[in-house]
Amino acid sequence: MLRILHVISGLGRGGAERQLIILSRELLRRGHDVLIYTLNHAVPRLPELKGSGVEVIIDHKRLRLDPLVIARLRRTARRWGAELAHGWLYDGNIYTRVALRGLGIPVINSERSDNYRLSYVQRLGYALTRGWETALIANSHAGLAFAGPLHRIPADRGHVVWNGVDLAKVDLEARAAPALRGTLWPGQEVSIACHVGTITPPKDHLLALDTAAVLHRRDQRWRFLFVGDPWRDTGSYQRAVQARFRELQLESVCRFTSERTDAIAHIAASDVLFSTSLLEGFPNVVLEAMACGTPVVSTEYSDIRRILPLSWQVVPQRRPEPLAAAIQRAACERRSVVTAQRAWVEQHATAERSATAMEAVYTLYASRNSTRTASPTPASWTV
Repeated sequence: MLRILHVISGLGRGGAERQLIILSRELLRRGHDVLIYTLNHAVPRLPELKGSGVEVIIDHKRLRLDPLVIARLRRTARRWGAELAHGWLYDGNIYTRVALRGLGIPVINSERSDNYRLSYVQRLGYALTRGWETALIANSHAGLAFAGPLHRIPADRGHVVWNGVDLAKVDLEARAAPALRGTLWPGQEVSIACHVGTITPPKDHLLALDTAAVLHRRDQRWRFLFVGDPWRDTGSYQRAVQARFRELQLESVCRFTSERTDAIAHIAASDVLFSTSLLEGFPNVVLEAMACGTPVVSTEYSDIRRILPLSWQVVPQRRPEPLAAAIQRAACERRSVVTAQRAWVEQHATAERSATAMEAVYTLYASRNSTRTASPTPASWTV
């Protein structure tokens, strides 16, 4: 059994954090020891680890590259007896590279998205520490192809491990859907299309609103549920989305909700989930919809064509008309779509399958660990 150290900025509501929690619980269930080391105090997902036995250390960096945090992380890795370290997202990648340099502990870095732009400082950080990582794990084939030139890691040290979903947990959370649906547009016979994501350019809410307008003109029974961000005037893109919303006069048919812990219930309460993303890694929201029985329609990005089982579910044109048509088809063919989606998840993307694939990569590199601690010290906090 392995002692696995995960390093991540925090335990926020993002997809990487969600996958880290799912993975950690499953690895611990299999007999491995797991320590999560966060680089800041933002840990709203921490209660999800309650009673799991996963060890957690919450640190807080005050500089972009904080030497005190680096020293504490290095000391922790040695005392705890880490046999392998996995960095998550940019900060996790850089801090594992720098803090564990020269300790003989294999360092796995991650790529969780595809085709995005890094800042000059981020690129410089990767360039100055290139080769300090042992291997890289991406959560999509597109992400691995993107990361190859960026990290210049040998092809045989790049691996793809798709995200996984806890089917039992999804099934449990989806039970709240019927009651929830009745509160969304009470007293109305409606069809609901759900869109999940923060209001940022990569999620393309402008296209989502245009699609809603087209679909509602075709069939006035459609309503639209946007989960992930309340209305707020915090930037030029948010203001552009609000302006488009008012221009299209969608006030009576759209609801915006803040980031929620019950997002799965909202997805399950909907007739269709639609994604308008420009870029993603492996989309957790799509996976959860497939698992809970909601048909999915998506624009084309990353590995989405490998994920959605029916070719028409992926719309290559970034235009509202074909997206609206695909949403209507998904609603009409709901039974066959739901069956195909759930079968795909069970075959390719359960928490158990994802953990098995990750475990195989960990075992491959942990066997090369040159310094193992005979009497490791427990971390300061076990959840």
